Amino acid sequence: MRTPIETQSFGNSENLAVFIVSGWAMPKEIFNEFAERLSERFYVVVASLPGVTCSEEWRRKNRIGPNYDVDALTEQLIRVAPSNAWWLGWSLGGMVSTYVAARRSSCVQGLITLASAPSFVEREGWSCGMPLKEFDLFQSLVQKDAKKGLKRFVSLQASGAKDERALTKAIRSIQNEELIDEAALTGGLYLLKSLDVRRELALLDLPNAHFYGKQDALVNFASLGAQLPHNELQTVEFIDDSAHQPFMECSELFLERVTAFIDANRIR
Repeated sequence: MRTPIETQSFGNSENLAVFIVSGWAMPKEIFNEFAERLSERFYVVVASLPGVTCSEEWRRKNRIGPNYDVDALTEQLIRVAPSNAWWLGWSLGGMVSTYVAARRSSCVQGLITLASAPSFVEREGWSCGMPLKEFDLFQSLVQKDAKKGLKRFVSLQASGAKDERALTKAIRSIQNEELIDEAALTGGLYLLKSLDVRRELALLDLPNAHFYGKQDALVNFASLGAQLPHNELQTVEFIDDSAHQPFMECSELFLERVTAFIDANRIR
């Protein structure tokens, strides 16, 4: 069996469930404070992507490499998600959650993505992704020196935030560099480069909201409006004073917006 998905739950399991899928190389613990607040209203389960952990015990138990095939990952996530939950995906987690919501919609009540473009890299008809040459250079850095590559990515995540230094320090304090799984980093980068969920986004037939920080150095909000695929149940919102992680940078505002969207669209 491949490396299973590591999860943590918050709140009363009798409440409406929200399933949070974290981003590339980011352990579930990055959502702890936000999940605690969200769990005052909802039952919250947070998932790391395969092979990403802060737990030495978890790492010891799971010695078979992570699987980043998107269909296999879909099944892994569905297996650990609460039934009929709202899915909230951040960055790569948002791309995967969009894929699940479009292709396995019976498992998802509604979708919220955060700082998540349907294609992370540039491709035909999509100019607001990262240039392929730039992505390939970063991928090479990760392959040569995983710790240095991860530090570079964290600095990009924090770029544009009101206090970049404090945010970088906060993110890095959550990670354990000694538990970096290079196969997880490589697999996640492969998915970031190959996954394109523009078609899935256009076909969504459930409530879906997509939040972007206007200061985000990784997702270019300025060009998203003209190129982002639309569907009839879609909401797109931009957050003025946030970079790549609004759940840390302006958590109360983001909490209000997430809660309001779910309340307005939940099944009564």
